[in-house]
Amino acid sequence: MALPFLHRFLSSGARTKKLAQPMHEKSSPWPLSMVGEDGPQLLEFEILALGASAPRKPGIFIYARRRAGQWQALYIGESADLSARLTFNEIAADALLSGATDIHVMKLNADAKDRRDLVDRLILTNCPALNEEERIKLATFTAERQTPPAAAPQAPAAKTKSRAA
Repeated sequence: MALPFLHRFLSSGARTKKLAQPMHEKSSPWPLSMVGEDGPQLLEFEILALGASAPRKPGIFIYARRRAGQWQALYIGESADLSARLTFNEIAADALLSGATDIHVMKLNADAKDRRDLVDRLILTNCPALNEEERIKLATFTAERQTPPAAAPQAPAAKTKSRAA
C-alpha cells in the first residue's frame, strides 16, 4: 500500500522540466559498526522505490537518497511488520522533504531487541540526519560504557608527627 500523500509529492516533481531519476539497483550494502562483537561487516538491503509495497515481515528499513553516486541514510528504523510501518510512518514526510529517493529494507527474523541493536549500530555508523536525537543518546551511552569508572577518592593518609626527644 502506498503512502497516502506520496502520489501528490511524486506528481509535483513530474511538473518540473528535469526530474532526476535515481539509478535503481536491486540491492545495496550498508556498513555496520566497526566495533561490534562480529567486527566490521556490510548488511545487504533490498531497494524499494518510494511508494512500493514493503514485505509483511519483520526487519530494518532505511530512508535513503543518492548523493554523488553514494547512498546517504536519512532515517534508519525497525519494525515487526515493515509493510505496516512504512505505510503509516511518522518520519516519511520528513524523509521525503529531505530528499529521500528510495527505501532500503532488510527482512530480519529476529526479536525486537536484536533488530534494535542492529539499528543502533547502523545509526552510529551511517549518521542519518533524521535519527539525530537517537544518535546523540547512543553516543553518550556508548561513551559512558567505555569510560572506566573513576576510582573512588581515598582519604589522605593520616600524617603523624614525630617528636624529637
